[in-house]
Amino acid sequence: MKNAIKTILLCGFLSTGLMAQALSVINGARFELRYPVSAGSYAQAYGTFTGVTTTTAASVPLPTTLDGVQVFVNNVAAPLYGVSNTVVSFVVPNATQTGRAPVRVVRNGQEIATGSADVVTVSPGIFFVLGDALAQGGILNQSSQYAIRNAPATRGSTIQIFATGQGAVDATVADGGVPASGVLARVRGTTRVFISVDEANVTFSGLSPQFPGLWQINAVVPDKSYISGQVPLVVTIDGVPSNQVSFWVAQ
Repeated sequence: MKNAIKTILLCGFLSTGLMAQALSVINGARFELRYPVSAGSYAQAYGTFTGVTTTTAASVPLPTTLDGVQVFVNNVAAPLYGVSNTVVSFVVPNATQTGRAPVRVVRNGQEIATGSADVVTVSPGIFFVLGDALAQGGILNQSSQYAIRNAPATRGSTIQIFATGQGAVDATVADGGVPASGVLARVRGTTRVFISVDEANVTFSGLSPQFPGLWQINAVVPDKSYISGQVPLVVTIDGVPSNQVSFWVAQ
């Protein structure tokens, strides 16, 4: 499961001169232009990052420098998942205030790209497969496998939904880190999950114990006969909706 979720986090991770280039920052799960981010969430900066080679973080807590590259949000160094010459994947520092925050990418002390990020209290986004017509979500079934056609979830079972943009949690977690062993860092906002036309029972909503900036939601698939095949799913937190994704439920 750990490698599967790391793949989700690097979804969309692709792969001159001294004047700093423009960059764009997006919610790292939604991939929507101008969709805001929230403190503690996973984000991506897109631009032209001259001289940067593709490098990914090897361990947690995440470093704030990779291949000499740093990202500053409101002049605070952000933890980095990965860098390349077109994409930088990072976690928005926990102390980032709401509003428009300046973002700078620096390599070996030289500013190479600048831009801004719109920061809001919560910015829910569910990871999904790019290019899939029904947006297959980053959702694991009762066996901790992706809930796809060949490994569907079952009605009445608990699924794991992976998202970001969760906002504040009820535990102290360092930038780029994960909750301490045995600590459940639950989100402070009210989480609701809707599968097809039904609301699912949420049994957990909080930070992933393995990946910084990752929001994990555990929910029970309603035992309704019409919830079968590839079905839609949406999460809300404090009434703010995520993007709609889908997953497979056994017939």
